[in-house]
Amino acid sequence: MDTGAGVEAAARRVRHARHVGDVGARVRPVVAESWQRSLDLGVDLARSATYVGHEPGPAAVAEAEEVFDRFLDGTARLDCAVLLVDGDGIVRVRRDACPDLAALLDAVLVAPGFRIAEQDVATTASALVRATGRAARVDGPEHLHPDLACLTEAAAPVPSDTDAAPQTVVVVAHLSAPGGASALRAAVAAELARQVGERVRDREHRSGRMLHARFDDVCARSGAEWVVATDGRATLCSPGFRALPREDRDHLLDRALADAALADPPPAGSTAELPSGRRDDVVTSVVRDGAAVVGHVSSGRRSLPVPAGSRTTDAMRRQGSHVAPTARRDFAADFRDAHADGAAAEVRRRANRELLSPYLRARRDVAAAVAARTRHLLLVGEPGVGKQTLAVEQFRRSHPSGSVQVLDCARIAESGGPLLPTVRGTDGDRPRLLVLRRLPLLGSVAARRLDESLRVLVATPAAPTVVGCIDTPSVDATRPYGLLLRHFHDTVRVPALRYRADELGDLARSVLHSLSGGRSLSLSMQVLRVLEGYAWPGNLRELEDVLRYVIARKPVGVVQAPDLPSSCFTGGAPRMSMLEAAQCDVIIQALYEARGNRYQAAELLGIARSSLYRKIDAFGISYIG
Repeated sequence: MDTGAGVEAAARRVRHARHVGDVGARVRPVVAESWQRSLDLGVDLARSATYVGHEPGPAAVAEAEEVFDRFLDGTARLDCAVLLVDGDGIVRVRRDACPDLAALLDAVLVAPGFRIAEQDVATTASALVRATGRAARVDGPEHLHPDLACLTEAAAPVPSDTDAAPQTVVVVAHLSAPGGASALRAAVAAELARQVGERVRDREHRSGRMLHARFDDVCARSGAEWVVATDGRATLCSPGFRALPREDRDHLLDRALADAALADPPPAGSTAELPSGRRDDVVTSVVRDGAAVVGHVSSGRRSLPVPAGSRTTDAMRRQGSHVAPTARRDFAADFRDAHADGAAAEVRRRANRELLSPYLRARRDVAAAVAARTRHLLLVGEPGVGKQTLAVEQFRRSHPSGSVQVLDCARIAESGGPLLPTVRGTDGDRPRLLVLRRLPLLGSVAARRLDESLRVLVATPAAPTVVGCIDTPSVDATRPYGLLLRHFHDTVRVPALRYRADELGDLARSVLHSLSGGRSLSLSMQVLRVLEGYAWPGNLRELEDVLRYVIARKPVGVVQAPDLPSSCFTGGAPRMSMLEAAQCDVIIQALYEARGNRYQAAELLGIARSSLYRKIDAFGISYIG
């Protein structure tokens, strides 16, 4: 077996012939086998890694980041980079000790969010680990892909108790690095993989201990009437909590599970209106393990009763999010009552916040359902609003090790065997999510087939959470998919992008970062104003298309208004919808009460001042004072 120039010549022949053949005798057998697998998978050696996104999935991202940072902080300068590659070949974490090497890895797209599997870039050390289950190395021309031939890698699998494809720690250096350091890189990869594996195994026990400790501390020190803590899997309840009426306990548990499922920490202090009629002041604290949120602890006590005329139920709030006022409102009525009850004001503030931010309500409802694993949801909204993305995102946050399966209802045949083998899992109690896309495209026969499969599936132990997606603003039970409605417990309406103007800037930046692969590209304030003023009939899909157009025209730098497609500047102002009319109405009332003071109006509405300013501009509200 040759080395150096011989391996390089063998790689050139394989690239040209698209077959290993007798050339494999010149390289290590494990490398030759990987070359052949890559060719069989149709690898395109003229392209670089494939971008698939930053969704963490089941990878040990938090543990790897902590271990890698501690290693690099306590070590002298090394001319290497350290990577965590998940079982699908996707780079999840990268830490750089050498700026020059970091620039090189960026250039060849060995970066977080990019897949470097054999079907994408041919042979890598992480691919050999996945194929053999053992530590591996790949040096220089052993990389069949010419862009990677200047690198040398050492990789080791992260120890795991599961049968899933191994996650891999990879130490990468330039081929010009000292040859004697090869053994050192292999030892470093093995040690870092061991440390990551230990932290992953200890994750659940460590999180549970931290949650118990915070729960005991709150019970002992807060003086609260009741305390409940959860990490989304286990729930701790104080004696006072168990003494509450059953419907109140269920309400508070749903609230706690939703807080645990959402990535954003809940407000530290809030108010809970309980089904029994009592109203409690609730204090919520976040339990963190490093940067990761591992649970929430909520405590509460009875607050002052709400006047009967001021009580706003959940049903009323949901109705108010899509029904416009039916009579002229006296905007000065509440302003005249300068001594309005503070508790009632807090209730109104919460209702206004949900009215002005309908997506937050939808996200909270989805998070609570997927965390509980007992409620099947029907997501309704215009095409492209991100229904499937919302369901998968919240499921991943609640169940990082869970599995997700997406079934496209438009592709279900009108005949054939039962669908159940397609959608049933084999992982026992492992949380599962089944997403039914494009339900309205089901035919009559396909709907009956799917109904039969779901009827059996939801009755099995450890059944998956089922989420159906309807790409229309309303549900038509007379269509074939109406047969499936009995399987769902609740309906969540996902608002269109035009109703999310206050968060459109953050959304655009996030999408731009994902599409650009982390390049130095940003949006000017003028561009953000144009995006916020556009109606977005295509919702998130149209936003992604617009930003792809922008990236093609301007791959780096600051995006200015002329870089946007002309479609963003066409079309008159759309007619105000019922939801927009209700939002405009409540903003005007808050401005009257605050005598035009926008700071106070934002506080009354329970939203950020920047969100209020954007909505005032969007609705064209004149000065009120």
